[in-house]
Amino acid sequence: MTVGDVARFFVVEGYLWDWLTAGACIAVNLVIPGEVVKPLKRYYEATDSTLAYPYHESTVPSLALYLLVFVLPAVVFAVIALIKRSAGFVDCSRSSPPQTTGFKRWVNLVGCLRPSWLTVLKLNDPSEADEARLSYPSGHSAYMFFSMTVVSLYLVGKLELLHRPSQLLFLKAVLVVAPLALATFVAVSRIADYKHNPADVNAGCYIGMACGAFAYFLNYPSLFDPTSGLPKRRGAAAERAAAAHRAAAAATAANQLGMDKAVDEELQAIYSPAPNGIGARARRGG
Repeated sequence: MTVGDVARFFVVEGYLWDWLTAGACIAVNLVIPGEVVKPLKRYYEATDSTLAYPYHESTVPSLALYLLVFVLPAVVFAVIALIKRSAGFVDCSRSSPPQTTGFKRWVNLVGCLRPSWLTVLKLNDPSEADEARLSYPSGHSAYMFFSMTVVSLYLVGKLELLHRPSQLLFLKAVLVVAPLALATFVAVSRIADYKHNPADVNAGCYIGMACGAFAYFLNYPSLFDPTSGLPKRRGAAAERAAAAHRAAAAATAANQLGMDKAVDEELQAIYSPAPNGIGARARRGG
């Protein structure tokens, strides 16, 4: 496949426009909420013990989070492509970041304070104080769960877990659940580090899972479908597939009609009355 073929594929099938739209959405969601529109400065009391938890460094820092969210899925997709000997295009990884970023960034404007808010103020670090106003929802939880939800659903489809049981069924199930377990660890670490309340983390998990599932099923069929491991076709490819499906259905119907006609003729030959009242097959000694 030449560079020109790849370019035509992206344009004709619509992936180029999807990626441009996703990039524009991410840019808008990163600039407007937080930069142009500031989070609400909520009322609080200096004696509020729920805001006086000690400051704790993140168990999963931002760099590690980005590696888990973007690099780990890319590695999984590449390994599956090598095993399946297929260079399938994982377009659902493009759909979920703008959705999750949008939900998370705009909801952050509510300005909920982190459990360590009062301690952070004593650090005299403006950047830390700004971050401490973004407790709800948890960004780590949202980003991890959108990414790992896509990976888990992708593995379910590629491993044919739900429509083709095998002797390694439980092992496949463990592999499928592992990304979600990793996301859960990252989410729980935010509570342990006094970065978020449990409700903040739960909200981030729900946002991430919803966006990840929506992005996956926007690009892949049902997990119970025999073709669950193959992306939905678009543009000319979708039209060709639909035409092939209609042709196959017409051929099947024609074959069925021919079989029905042959059966009718056979039954007519067996049971049609002869002049003496005996069936044709009976006349032949059948």
